[in-house]
Amino acid sequence: MSGISSAIRHQTMASFLPIVIPKENYYNIGWQKFNITATDEELLKFTNNVLESFWRLEKAINQAKSIKLDVETCQQEMKELAKWGLAAYRRFFEEEGSRQLIEGRCKMMGSEIPAPTFISERVLFPWEVLYAGDNYQEANPEMFWGLRYTPARILTPEKDISRFLADRTTPLDMMFCLHHRLREAHQNEWLLIQNLIRSYKNSRCSLLLAAGKLVGIESGENLLDYFIEANYNILHFACHCLSEELDVDTLLFSLLKDEGQEGEPLVIELGAISFILVKEDKQFQCQPLVFLNACQSAGGADALRKTFNLPQMFIKRGAEAVIATACPVPDRFAAAFAQQFYTFFIDKQMTIGEALQATRRYFIEEYNNPLGLAYGLYSPPYYRLTQPLATVGVA
Repeated sequence: MSGISSAIRHQTMASFLPIVIPKENYYNIGWQKFNITATDEELLKFTNNVLESFWRLEKAINQAKSIKLDVETCQQEMKELAKWGLAAYRRFFEEEGSRQLIEGRCKMMGSEIPAPTFISERVLFPWEVLYAGDNYQEANPEMFWGLRYTPARILTPEKDISRFLADRTTPLDMMFCLHHRLREAHQNEWLLIQNLIRSYKNSRCSLLLAAGKLVGIESGENLLDYFIEANYNILHFACHCLSEELDVDTLLFSLLKDEGQEGEPLVIELGAISFILVKEDKQFQCQPLVFLNACQSAGGADALRKTFNLPQMFIKRGAEAVIATACPVPDRFAAAFAQQFYTFFIDKQMTIGEALQATRRYFIEEYNNPLGLAYGLYSPPYYRLTQPLATVGVA
């Protein structure tokens, strides 16, 4: 596998390759129409097998107490992911013409990293795991779409690509939300990301505390109202994601006590239901990047979560981009992945798609760990910071 520096190329809107899925029985690539022969049941089976591989990786990380895995474990799970990724690739793109069209369009892009983007209200498969090789036993990293391309999803087909924000030039203003019982989020993720953000002139990184306008917040709906009106352009969640009684994905994070306050922090529940209960016409003022660094924050593989999931809820409220996970991610890996992603995205000025691709490659190359394929993008992949941010106290 070639190194990260050689893999990353310049990416613009010209890299956009839309795969539109307007109905259950067909999809379009450009103006050409192809039949969907894979059933929802098949894609669900393939997805569940991918998730089982991710869960084994989670277990291996927890047992090793390290994000670095042995080569054998990495190869074994890469083969499993390639197996089900190849099955999904061949069944979804069963018509040979569709595969040829994708390959042909990608070659036409020259030095750009192709960005196949699935435009559909439904989340059918973790597309990063699609495998375009001939033999899954080889488990060639370059054949996984999440390492070869910058795959993405647009869950709001009614929103034209021209209406998405392509770049951001304002100083960064991050709100960091964590669960108080996640040790790595406290000790590493928060501190490292805070230091990175604050190293740039006029940029801020705040921890969610019961102070100022947040005093009196008691529910996910209250907090969502606050986020919508606030000026944060990045919302980062290092927390749990669980299914509540209604079987709807819900973020669990803490409204931490301010200095001098006593007692346990209040745990806030922000679920897909919360977005329905907040006034319908309210939209995020600053169109934030939302990073849901939580367990299975992209929603599960069941029928409900295909159309009723957290990324979709944030996007419909005006979030410009959402990053979410397809499976439970160990605390220590989540912290390391987020820190490395922001280094590529902010420090190296990569597009959001490039930064995710580079981070996935980084953990395979440096740690024999393919769990980065569990992170998916819900926005066009060319969103970026367009101007170098002036650093504070850095040569």
